[in-house]
Amino acid sequence: MPQFMPFRGLRYTQAAGPLDDLLAPPYDVITPAMQRALASKNPCNAVHLELAEGGEERYGRVAGLVRDWQERGLLARDERPMLYVYEQEFIEGGHVYRRRGVMAAVEAQPWETGAVKPHEYTMSGPKEDRLRLLQATGVQFSPVFCIARDRAGQLRDFIERSAAATPPTVTATSFEGDHHRFWAVEAGPYEMRQLAPLLAESFYIADGHHRYETAVNYRNWRLEQGPLPPDHPARFTMAAIVASEDPGLVIRPIHRLVPRPAPADWRQRLGDAFEVEHVKLPAGAAESREALLEVLETADAVALELEPRQVHALRRVPGKPLAGSVPPGHSDAWLGIGPNVLRYGVLEPLWGISDDDLRAGAIEYSHDLDEVFAFLDARPGNSAAFLLNPVRIEDVMKLADQGERMPQKSTFFHPKLGTGLVFYPLEP
Repeated sequence: MPQFMPFRGLRYTQAAGPLDDLLAPPYDVITPAMQRALASKNPCNAVHLELAEGGEERYGRVAGLVRDWQERGLLARDERPMLYVYEQEFIEGGHVYRRRGVMAAVEAQPWETGAVKPHEYTMSGPKEDRLRLLQATGVQFSPVFCIARDRAGQLRDFIERSAAATPPTVTATSFEGDHHRFWAVEAGPYEMRQLAPLLAESFYIADGHHRYETAVNYRNWRLEQGPLPPDHPARFTMAAIVASEDPGLVIRPIHRLVPRPAPADWRQRLGDAFEVEHVKLPAGAAESREALLEVLETADAVALELEPRQVHALRRVPGKPLAGSVPPGHSDAWLGIGPNVLRYGVLEPLWGISDDDLRAGAIEYSHDLDEVFAFLDARPGNSAAFLLNPVRIEDVMKLADQGERMPQKSTFFHPKLGTGLVFYPLEP
């Protein structure tokens, strides 16, 4: 099972400016426009570290920024090892949610050990970039997002006690409007004993697969240069640990956008795997959106524009095989999640889209309905989109326990963890 420990975080000081102007999302959701906007908010915004502009020279430039900001007193390292209690308050679907976790240094172990489990596949490009950034700077800027079963309730109790004992160390509101509250908790043997039941649990990567694999690669790179003590920071990665039972754990679906028209014989190509229902939506944007979501609740997918300006609900027929070439050796639970139903039951039969095509960018993805509609409006008669339901956290963990990974872009844990609350130095 994974080991975890407190660490001496590197954090912004008041001299750097308001924390509202310093936070950024993780690198993989930052658009070019967002990058420019964040960079202009404050010259010390975390985006200058997490996703710096430029070419090969940017790695060295970021390393120089880290040194410079420490010398100027804009960043300072905590004197003692800490655990960091982290709360995000956000609005989703008109409801206010609060998600809480503990940031700690989690041992970076290969997937094969089973201590930390993935649920999606990764790509090589981002890992190469992240590794070069770690090698140049010796600092991890954004945390991995982990989930663990909190059977004894010790994680919840630790968070509640810590948050009730003192006001937050820092607070901030990010540009998305989410509220961040952060407690630096000095962690000695007593505090670690409170969290001991977590040592018997597996951790599951919710978000940050590339960052976690990069941490393992960095550990291996360091070990090639010589032995490291068991508690050396380079053997660990900064992660936020959230209980799987946390009421603020929200997973958004990631919809599929196809920049091609549907073939005229799309019904025949689906075969008899689906019951297809033609859906008539009410007039009015708000009413139409609400009706779409209601239909989606009882369907495997809702198809937009398989025929011009038409909507169809797709529901699997029990016992009927999907028309695509389903790989052998997978469970019914794996095949039953929305991304796989669509991949093998729709995308391949209708357009011949393979895994290689998906890796090459044959389709686009979005968790935002407005983006889906904008995509279709920009390509009238020459595109289609499929709305999916979110994958349940129970299915994420079940499939990970079985060693079955989902396709890329299967889950969107919302909101993303903030980058800039604390950084993780990879030296003691």
